[in-house]
Amino acid sequence: MVRTLLLLVAFVVCNGIVHAQTLQSLLTEYHKAIGGADKLIAMNTVIVRAKSQGGGGGQKRPMTFTIKLPDKARMDYSFQPGLTYIQAFDGTMGWTVQPWTGSLDPQPLNEDNAKDAKRIARMVHNDLVMNGKDGTKLDYKGKDEIEGSEVYKIEATRKDGTVVIYFLDVDSYLIVKTTTKYSESGVAVESEMFPSDYKTVSGLTLAYTFETKSNGEVTGANYVEVYDFTSKVDDAFFTMPAKKQ
Repeated sequence: MVRTLLLLVAFVVCNGIVHAQTLQSLLTEYHKAIGGADKLIAMNTVIVRAKSQGGGGGQKRPMTFTIKLPDKARMDYSFQPGLTYIQAFDGTMGWTVQPWTGSLDPQPLNEDNAKDAKRIARMVHNDLVMNGKDGTKLDYKGKDEIEGSEVYKIEATRKDGTVVIYFLDVDSYLIVKTTTKYSESGVAVESEMFPSDYKTVSGLTLAYTFETKSNGEVTGANYVEVYDFTSKVDDAFFTMPAKKQ
């Protein structure tokens, strides 16, 4: 009995060590594939200019993501001329401007929606890039298949409870899919994103197309036009402005 327990403990310990070694090996390969995690983190501010399109096609509309480490983020979406939807997180609280309500005044976001705004901050500097520096726990979850292609799975559990599963191509080590799970108003939410069209610019390899899918059908897509790592962004840009008098 004692011998059996000792063997079981040894198996669990060895299995944990192998998983930890595999995780670090995958992270090393992923960091090399994108051009270096430290290099990307050093570029702590990025403006992502893109065009957004619904799943049914149609007009592509301007969308800009502004991100500043460690956790400031803002999205501006021009859904029609002169009207821009804003969702932002200033590092402490989230806020929004929703023109379709008939008001251009900024409004604070509730806790769940603020988490949604904060998640924008990991669009470029994702959990694999940050590698636990923000308290996120990473765990290797073995292999899987996506449309017949083999992938590695790494699960990231953030401090706010959000879980993101990253699927890495076994040959390129680039991310080909993410599954994000979180709770909103007590309801479990799950979304899938498929990054593709990777390009190497200034030594960094990043995705330029992000598709969301449901049951294999594309429900929306963002097409990146440029990653701007050179522009400076003041912290005030992420702060909720005062309401107009």
